[in-house]
Amino acid sequence: MWYLVLSRPVVPREQMSGSLDDHLSWMKSQHEVSNVLFSGPTADHSMGIYVIRAASREDAQAVADSDPFHALGFRNYEMLDWEVHQIMGAGPFSSVEMALRRELAGGAGT
Repeated sequence: MWYLVLSRPVVPREQMSGSLDDHLSWMKSQHEVSNVLFSGPTADHSMGIYVIRAASREDAQAVADSDPFHALGFRNYEMLDWEVHQIMGAGPFSSVEMALRRELAGGAGT
């Protein structure tokens, strides 16, 4: 299962700067063990977003809780369960599935 994490600051950015290297090191290790697929800030830097791959929501929460920014109370997060159907154009596409998709959308689209 996939989980989308929206991480928002609860303290001024200046208070977090000393822990940025810890957060980035943690993030690198999560990518290396394939716990996190994508990560990065929004364009306006108002929040961080990352996608966790885990067997359960509890496992995903354990990963997110171990982020130094969360563990130190600098940020809180919202976690959304995410049903990923396709990644980078790869997915279960067929004419039957496309017809079903059009039907579910009320006949619109392709």
